[in-house]
Amino acid sequence: MKTIVVAAFVLLLIYYGPPQDRSSPFDAAWMLGALALVAAAGGQLAQAIRLPALVGWIGAGMLLGTGGLQLVDLDAFSLYKMLFLTAGLGVGFQVGLHVVWPTHVWRTLGLVAVVTALIFAAVTATTALLGLPWEQAVLLGALAGLWGPFTAAPEFGRRGALVLAVLGTGCALVALGGALVGLETGAEGWVGRVGLSLVAGGGLGLGLRLLGRFATPSATIVSSLVGAFFLAAFALDALGLMALPCGLMAGLVQDKQQSRRVRLLLHRGAPVAFILFFALVGTALNPGALWPPAAGLYEAALVLVTVPLLLRGLAPMAYYPLPGPHPGRRIGWRLLPRGALLFELFCGPHGLAPYVGAGGLLAQAVLLDIFVSALLFSALSSLVDESLFAAEKAPPSEDGATA
Repeated sequence: MKTIVVAAFVLLLIYYGPPQDRSSPFDAAWMLGALALVAAAGGQLAQAIRLPALVGWIGAGMLLGTGGLQLVDLDAFSLYKMLFLTAGLGVGFQVGLHVVWPTHVWRTLGLVAVVTALIFAAVTATTALLGLPWEQAVLLGALAGLWGPFTAAPEFGRRGALVLAVLGTGCALVALGGALVGLETGAEGWVGRVGLSLVAGGGLGLGLRLLGRFATPSATIVSSLVGAFFLAAFALDALGLMALPCGLMAGLVQDKQQSRRVRLLLHRGAPVAFILFFALVGTALNPGALWPPAAGLYEAALVLVTVPLLLRGLAPMAYYPLPGPHPGRRIGWRLLPRGALLFELFCGPHGLAPYVGAGGLLAQAVLLDIFVSALLFSALSSLVDESLFAAEKAPPSEDGATA
């Protein structure tokens, strides 16, 4: 019933929205309101049909954004960059708060590094053999090696997959930075800004930790975090830094015992930062950019789907890299969804696209990879995870009970 009411308000808002032929000081507020309402309704609708809410959030952005009705015009949406960075800080921070390192972290890191290197090498070699220029194949392999800790709001029962994804993200960033420097793409400064984003996140996290705001009332905690992230977003914009790595590091440096209350507060509340972030991502995604397809795009897409599916989705069935009760046959499917960090690093406000070319096969392959890894893999992971969970909880049959 709530979804129907929200959808009705959305339709009224769109119908009585500002005219497209003249600007207004309230255009940005109208775009944000429409985007937030449609994204909230889209997430509920996706969950109603047993799809992850992420599909509805991104779908709402695509419906209203560049590739859809164009009701959210990024050129006229003056708040886009600041909202993107602020929401990205919130997403990264919440993920970092939920990371609890395993006992044998170095052994786990070594295994994750091997998987990342295998994905990098397999995608690079295969796409190069398919005819992609060697430099672009290397970059595509490095980008394909990125993991996905930011793809969904963290849950306490999925910390094993979250730890693997965070460790893999660190390995993939090292591989991407090395590839950009080794290929002499002129992106050395961009690589330095990614590293500076991590340093800035550590400073932000230590500042929040020293302030001791986590012992204050809940309303004060939320308002303090929103204010800190909004101010930090100004600094990130001025310095050209990345929001997700910065927020992740800010969350990682928090004391897990002292921040337990914040984790519970963010976990129980609506995932506002995730809704806003992925809705903004959707507004910038344009499926029309995939047409006409560049030569070799379909072959590259097949590689980008097959390699992670084999090495990240199915490989943990043979060896589960974390001790604990989580079944290894399920952990791999949870590692498939990604695309948030890939979007920011390549297509975001301070992305890599200007350094390596905003058009052509590489840009189309990255865009297609975002669609596949964020939407298709998220849906696949949710369906497989739900079926495995149902199978484990199913009551034993009469034959099994009497055996």
